[in-house]
Amino acid sequence: MSDDDIPRGYGSLGGDGADHHDTVKTKVVAEGVTNQLRCDRCGRPLLLTIPWAELIFLSQGVLPPNGSWKHEAHNGVFMPNQQAPCCRDDIRLGITPDECTRHIKSGIAAGKISALAVQEYLVQTQGPRR
Repeated sequence: MSDDDIPRGYGSLGGDGADHHDTVKTKVVAEGVTNQLRCDRCGRPLLLTIPWAELIFLSQGVLPPNGSWKHEAHNGVFMPNQQAPCCRDDIRLGITPDECTRHIKSGIAAGKISALAVQEYLVQTQGPRR
Protein backbone atom coordinates (compact mmCIF):
# COMPACT_ATOMS: atom_id res chain seq x y z
CA MET A 1 0.00 0.00 0.00
CA SER A 2 1.43 3.39 -0.96
CA ASP A 3 0.86 6.70 0.79
CA ASP A 4 -1.54 7.60 -2.00
CA ASP A 5 -3.83 4.75 -0.92
CA ILE A 6 -4.29 6.08 2.62
CA PRO A 7 -7.66 7.84 2.97
CA ARG A 8 -7.27 11.43 4.11
CA GLY A 9 -10.90 12.44 4.66
CA TYR A 10 -11.38 14.30 1.39
CA GLY A 11 -12.53 11.43 -0.83
CA SER A 12 -11.00 11.47 -4.28
CA LEU A 13 -9.75 15.03 -3.66
CA GLY A 14 -7.61 13.98 -0.68
CA GLY A 15 -3.86 13.87 -0.42
CA ASP A 16 -0.91 15.76 0.94
CA GLY A 17 -1.87 18.99 -0.84
CA ALA A 18 -5.30 19.13 0.80
CA ASP A 19 -3.83 18.23 4.18
CA HIS A 20 -1.16 20.94 3.82
CA HIS A 21 -3.75 23.55 2.85
CA ASP A 22 -6.16 22.76 5.70
CA THR A 23 -3.56 22.37 8.45
CA VAL A 24 -3.58 24.75 11.41
CA LYS A 25 -0.64 24.59 13.79
CA THR A 26 -1.29 26.03 17.22
CA LYS A 27 1.18 26.97 19.92
CA VAL A 28 0.67 28.32 23.43
CA VAL A 29 2.76 31.48 23.92
CA ALA A 30 2.95 34.21 26.56
CA GLU A 31 0.43 36.41 24.69
CA GLY A 32 -2.13 33.64 24.04
CA VAL A 33 -2.31 31.04 21.31
CA THR A 34 -0.73 31.43 17.89
CA ASN A 35 -2.31 29.79 14.86
CA GLN A 36 -0.30 29.18 11.71
CA LEU A 37 -2.45 28.54 8.65
CA ARG A 38 -2.63 29.35 4.97
CA CYS A 39 -4.85 31.90 3.27
CA ASP A 40 -7.76 30.15 1.54
CA ARG A 41 -7.51 32.40 -1.49
CA CYS A 42 -3.78 32.76 -2.23
CA GLY A 43 -2.18 30.10 -0.03
CA ARG A 44 0.24 32.46 1.69
CA PRO A 45 1.10 31.67 5.31
CA LEU A 46 -0.79 33.56 8.02
CA LEU A 47 -0.05 33.89 11.72
CA LEU A 48 -2.96 34.78 13.97
CA THR A 49 -2.48 35.20 17.71
CA ILE A 50 -5.55 34.93 19.93
CA PRO A 51 -4.89 36.84 23.16
CA TRP A 52 -5.80 35.20 26.46
CA ALA A 53 -8.63 37.63 27.15
CA GLU A 54 -10.29 36.83 23.83
CA LEU A 55 -9.82 33.08 24.35
CA ILE A 56 -11.51 33.32 27.72
CA PHE A 57 -14.49 35.24 26.32
CA LEU A 58 -14.82 32.76 23.45
CA SER A 59 -14.56 29.80 25.85
CA GLN A 60 -17.75 31.08 27.48
CA GLY A 61 -19.54 31.40 24.14
CA VAL A 62 -19.33 35.20 24.36
CA LEU A 63 -17.95 37.52 21.68
CA PRO A 64 -15.13 39.74 22.97
CA PRO A 65 -16.30 43.35 23.28
CA ASN A 66 -13.59 44.66 20.93
CA GLY A 67 -15.31 43.27 17.80
CA SER A 68 -12.34 41.08 16.85
CA TRP A 69 -14.49 37.95 16.39
CA LYS A 70 -17.80 37.02 14.80
CA HIS A 71 -20.06 34.02 15.29
CA GLU A 72 -20.67 31.77 12.31
CA ALA A 73 -23.93 30.05 13.23
CA HIS A 74 -24.00 27.56 10.34
CA ASN A 75 -20.95 25.68 11.65
CA GLY A 76 -21.27 26.82 15.28
CA VAL A 77 -17.81 28.40 15.43
CA PHE A 78 -16.26 31.76 16.13
CA MET A 79 -14.20 33.27 13.33
CA PRO A 80 -11.76 36.19 13.41
CA ASN A 81 -13.27 39.41 12.15
CA GLN A 82 -10.13 40.02 10.09
CA GLN A 83 -8.93 39.78 6.53
CA ALA A 84 -5.68 38.33 5.26
CA PRO A 85 -3.20 41.15 4.58
CA CYS A 86 -2.07 39.48 1.34
CA CYS A 87 -5.36 39.43 -0.57
CA ARG A 88 -8.05 40.84 1.75
CA ASP A 89 -9.95 37.54 1.90
CA ASP A 90 -11.66 36.73 5.22
CA ILE A 91 -9.49 34.59 7.48
CA ARG A 92 -11.28 31.27 7.78
CA LEU A 93 -10.22 29.94 11.13
CA GLY A 94 -13.13 28.47 13.04
CA ILE A 95 -12.75 27.86 16.77
CA THR A 96 -15.25 26.45 19.25
CA PRO A 97 -15.66 27.29 22.93
CA ASP A 98 -14.40 23.78 23.79
CA GLU A 99 -11.19 24.35 21.81
CA CYS A 100 -10.68 27.67 23.61
CA THR A 101 -11.11 25.93 26.97
CA ARG A 102 -8.49 23.33 26.02
CA HIS A 103 -6.06 26.09 24.99
CA ILE A 104 -6.63 27.90 28.30
CA LYS A 105 -5.96 24.70 30.27
CA SER A 106 -2.76 24.19 28.25
CA GLY A 107 -1.73 27.79 28.97
CA ILE A 108 -2.22 27.31 32.71
CA ALA A 109 -0.29 24.02 32.64
CA ALA A 110 2.55 25.66 30.69
CA GLY A 111 2.70 28.62 33.07
CA LYS A 112 1.76 31.14 30.35
CA ILE A 113 -1.29 32.42 32.25
CA SER A 114 -2.32 31.96 35.86
CA ALA A 115 -5.59 30.43 37.00
CA LEU A 116 -6.21 33.67 38.93
CA ALA A 117 -5.90 35.74 35.75
CA VAL A 118 -8.36 33.40 34.02
CA GLN A 119 -10.83 33.87 36.88
CA GLU A 120 -10.49 37.65 36.64
CA TYR A 121 -11.28 37.54 32.90
CA LEU A 122 -14.22 35.21 33.57
CA VAL A 123 -15.71 37.85 35.86
CA GLN A 124 -15.50 40.33 32.96
CA THR A 125 -17.42 37.97 30.66
CA GLN A 126 -20.32 37.96 33.13
CA GLY A 127 -20.81 41.72 32.79
CA PRO A 128 -22.06 44.02 35.54
CA ARG A 129 -24.41 42.48 38.09
CA ARG A 130 -27.78 44.10 38.62
